[in-house]
Amino acid sequence: MIAYALHETMPKPPKTALVEKTLVERMADRVLELGMNGIAVTKDVLFEHTSFTLEEIEQHGREACNLARSRAVRRVA
Repeated sequence: MIAYALHETMPKPPKTALVEKTLVERMADRVLELGMNGIAVTKDVLFEHTSFTLEEIEQHGREACNLARSRAVRRVA
């Protein structure tokens, strides 16, 4: 039987790599995904296509949209 293990010289991956995203970050990801697929993102559309409640969308929607806009901008050097 084959047993897989990390090579001795390879460091263990940091535990911070699996940090859970905040609600605003997850909402921004969904807004960006919907927008990139050609869907005009409104509160109703976000409610229909995601698991966010209307209260969450009201509270964090503006911040999530601003974050999604900043992530959508391409920076070419």
